[in-house]
Amino acid sequence: MLARGEMAERVRAFDWSATPLGPIETWSPSLRFAVDMVLATQLPMALRWGPELVLIYNDAYAPALGERHPEYLGVLFKDTSADFQASTRALYADLLSGASRGFVFEKLPYKLMRTDRQETAWFTVSYSPVPDATAPHGVGGVLISAVEITETVASAQKLRGAEERYELAREAAGVVGAWEWDVRANKVYADARYAELHGVVPDLAAAGLPVEVYTPAVHPDDIDRMILAAQTSLRTGGDFSEEYRLVQADGSIRWIYTRGHSYLSADGKPARTTGVIIDITERKMVEAALEAARVDVDLAAQAAGMGRWDHNPSKGLRYWDPRARAIFGIAPDAPPSTKIFEQAVYPDDLPAVRAAAAAAVDPDGSGLMNLEYRIIRQNGAMRWVEVFGRAFFEGRACVRFVGVVSDVTERREAIDRLLRQEETLRLAIDAADVGTWDYNIETGDLVWSDRVYAMFGILDSTEPPAVSTAVDHVHPGDADRVRDAIARAMDPTIRADYAVEYRVIGRDDHVERWLSAKGKVFFSPNGAPARFVGAAVDTTDRKRAELHLRLLVNEMNHRVKNSLATIQAIAAQSFTDAHSLPQAKEAFSNRLVALAEAHDLLTRENWDGADLHEVTEHLAALHGGAERFELSGPAVRLSPKTALSLSMALHELATNALKYGALTTTIGRVRIEWDIVPSAGAERLSLTWIERDGPPVTPPTQRGFGSRLIERGLAAELSGSAKIEFEPTGVVCRIEALLEA
Repeated sequence: MLARGEMAERVRAFDWSATPLGPIETWSPSLRFAVDMVLATQLPMALRWGPELVLIYNDAYAPALGERHPEYLGVLFKDTSADFQASTRALYADLLSGASRGFVFEKLPYKLMRTDRQETAWFTVSYSPVPDATAPHGVGGVLISAVEITETVASAQKLRGAEERYELAREAAGVVGAWEWDVRANKVYADARYAELHGVVPDLAAAGLPVEVYTPAVHPDDIDRMILAAQTSLRTGGDFSEEYRLVQADGSIRWIYTRGHSYLSADGKPARTTGVIIDITERKMVEAALEAARVDVDLAAQAAGMGRWDHNPSKGLRYWDPRARAIFGIAPDAPPSTKIFEQAVYPDDLPAVRAAAAAAVDPDGSGLMNLEYRIIRQNGAMRWVEVFGRAFFEGRACVRFVGVVSDVTERREAIDRLLRQEETLRLAIDAADVGTWDYNIETGDLVWSDRVYAMFGILDSTEPPAVSTAVDHVHPGDADRVRDAIARAMDPTIRADYAVEYRVIGRDDHVERWLSAKGKVFFSPNGAPARFVGAAVDTTDRKRAELHLRLLVNEMNHRVKNSLATIQAIAAQSFTDAHSLPQAKEAFSNRLVALAEAHDLLTRENWDGADLHEVTEHLAALHGGAERFELSGPAVRLSPKTALSLSMALHELATNALKYGALTTTIGRVRIEWDIVPSAGAERLSLTWIERDGPPVTPPTQRGFGSRLIERGLAAELSGSAKIEFEPTGVVCRIEALLEA
């Protein structure tokens, strides 16, 4: 054992032979590993091993046992208190039998001895099975771990207290309603009092309603002014405050003071507006007497739980409350000064802070300040703060500049983290060309990404998606597999991952595509499927490539056999007694080159065929240049077999023309013309080779291999005919072939 500490020594010294575990030397590897892990960690951990649940624990766990430590080392479960056995017997039985994979209990209070006094601490305690192949059910014991959450519980209690104080502050400040307007969604979320004052059902207001629902309650004389104020706030962002009247259902008039803040998105467009309202009907009746109270109420609505500051720029006076000092990390006894404040501001943000404060105290400005910026505390910690401020003037002199400050570090970090995660996910999805879906099975709501619309051939990506669309357009040959995969994923007894590759027929474009889809169904606590999310990739190109590869392999096997047969025939005809060995070698080499060039042409086209223009142009380039050939005919796509045979025949004609015919002179020309000839069944190609301006032609006394290759072999290969005529003005060859040969 590598662990150190009091309990490690006690475990080594303990007489385990007196327990069901036996001597340490006989312990199983699983038990030894589990004990080492417990003793090595600084987290409170304990281990109960074997059917008798013998206890082993570490130093951090010892305080939880109180006065029972260290006597509880090695104690059996049956020797613990009756209450403890009754409350945990079933738990341990489920774990040892393999019926459970563990239990977690949160916020459990324990009495601990700390600094010679007993304190209540809060823990999250987990019970986990420890595998052991030598145990009857594969579980040797139970690992008990405890994570102290006392500070978290205390923070939650403080938060509840702060919320209660905030509500009390709202009541004390006279705040009667609060609202938030999601500008892009055009939904205003309001509390009950705000809704009632505007004549709206509170439950509907809490769920969010369009802003137009609230405007009918605004007094007709105030509506235009409020619309203009809202438009200005949305355009520029920042704080705003207005007073307006509301006409109640009984015809009475209430004066409302609203104050809030408009936020702009990163692209400078309106995003959201939040604020509170105060019923100032009574104050309006005694405006002068309640002016100071109005300021306090206004600030109190924002100051709940925030630090407060109060400046008198004209006299150089400055005040920070304790909360503001704590936020900025300024000592309680430090005299407030501009120098101390600016030392706390992050250097890069200081110019913006100075500019915002100067604008707020400018008598020609708005008198308002709202800014988020960074600060550096004396301990070096950087924090984000948000400040709201307002300046008051006498004449053109600022006599009071007050505001509140709050620490918004966690909010900023959460927003930045979320934005980074969303951007990373978006980039990953875009890079992988992945489509995603999210189906709320309980509500029937379905969300598709734009890529999914394209996969199902739906041209309008603004159309609400439907489950029927995804199911009805699966290829009939794959529909059963898809339905079976969905059923297995939604079956609460199976809960299989959804993974299937299938074809779909585009709804609008009718294009067949292959999709590879993976997803997962999430279940509600009662075991019913609640949500189905997943992603799909268009694998059509890959499927086509696989099919094309198989075809190419088959075609290559066929072509290799044919090529070997062709080479064998060329060799047999070239190396005959009619030619000398050098002539035979030259003829054989030239014909092999022609065969290779024909193969090169088809290879560039992936053996899908070749264009007749390209075949003849290539021939002309190899035998005298394009100026010696006249090519005439429509675009004709040749099959691989036709292209190969025709290329060989034209090469033989061109070789003979270079040796004996029109291409032996500088003025000789060759004309190749072709056309498509209608015939019963498949179309046929008619091609004519015509030599002109060469030496006079004398018909040969016997036909060579080239002539036989053209007249016999080509005719057989292409299911057509070929005839060479030795006219005095030049050789003429007429070829007719089946295009689909």
